[in-house]
Amino acid sequence: MEIHHYTKASTLPLILQSGKLRFTRADHLDDLAELTFEAFHLSRKGYFINSWVTSAVEKSGQWYRYADQHRGVRLSFNGSPFPLTKLRFQLSRQYTTENGVLKNLGLRLNRVPAPFSRGTMFGKGFVLTPWADEESFGGDVIYVEDPAAYIKQFVCSTPEMTEITGGSKLARIKASHWEDQSEFRFTLMAIQGPDLFYRDNPDQYENELLNMMERWHSLGIVAPAPEVHFIDLPIDTFMLDRMTVTLGSSISDEDRQAVLFSIRRYAPNAIVSESAIQAR
Repeated sequence: MEIHHYTKASTLPLILQSGKLRFTRADHLDDLAELTFEAFHLSRKGYFINSWVTSAVEKSGQWYRYADQHRGVRLSFNGSPFPLTKLRFQLSRQYTTENGVLKNLGLRLNRVPAPFSRGTMFGKGFVLTPWADEESFGGDVIYVEDPAAYIKQFVCSTPEMTEITGGSKLARIKASHWEDQSEFRFTLMAIQGPDLFYRDNPDQYENELLNMMERWHSLGIVAPAPEVHFIDLPIDTFMLDRMTVTLGSSISDEDRQAVLFSIRRYAPNAIVSESAIQAR
């Protein structure tokens, strides 16, 4: 499966230098009709999106809208650029409820597939929650006439609980007037986490996370969505060195040189090509 990502020329050096791709919180997406649900335990702020297209043929609309009117670049990968890992760890603590009952709280993952490591899962202000299977992370967007009506089949919500079926399909439903994009989308889910850097002190981070979970339990609320507007996910270095970068037909000489320099420095084996679309 080949996927393509259109972006500004100035963004590519940042991607290559950091080795990460950005996921945008769902309430900041272009389509205001997306994730138009109301649930007691579900917020669109808990979903983070990274968008691609599957069409190998260059699309002028993609160049114009997302790649600075043909002045940007297109990144192409033969498969997911995110490394798959199997998370296995337990983080738990006993606590006493107001009624004097002793209970356990925490997290337990047993070889759960995820496109991130434990260090990435625990971010500053957020905690990523893995999907039940690796196929749920990425998939084609479904285009329908009425997203709000279509999405009801995946969400059943009462004051006591909210049930979701279909994995990340909930975040891959768009109005049919966007269908020309042929979008392929990676989706993350996250809850609020400690306002700390995990790498600075893992024990402190995990202890504060358990403190937060205990407060949520005592208040009888579910874990709230994070306040961060985006999450950066590391790229598989193997894939990064095997990507193809297509330069927009209107890219400036300055941007061209900056892009080529960053490729030589951070992804020297990447293929560079010119756009087949000659735009004015």
